[in-house]
Amino acid sequence: MIAPKLAFSNRDERIEFIRERYCCKAPACGGCGSCHMPNGLSAMETFKDYIEGKKEYATIASSLWNTK
Repeated sequence: MIAPKLAFSNRDERIEFIRERYCCKAPACGGCGSCHMPNGLSAMETFKDYIEGKKEYATIASSLWNTK
């Protein structure tokens, strides 16, 4: 599944994408770690700005593991 662009999606569609892409069950996961996000955050928390329509998915994803 390709991440829905902000201009062509609603909040629920973006939540569904993150849950499906990262197998995220937050907040019920209790920090299960199955999504393997940096800093021990859930995928829902990591991509909060994407879900809320503030930043594109690719912008956030590309910055997560950028060590430069």
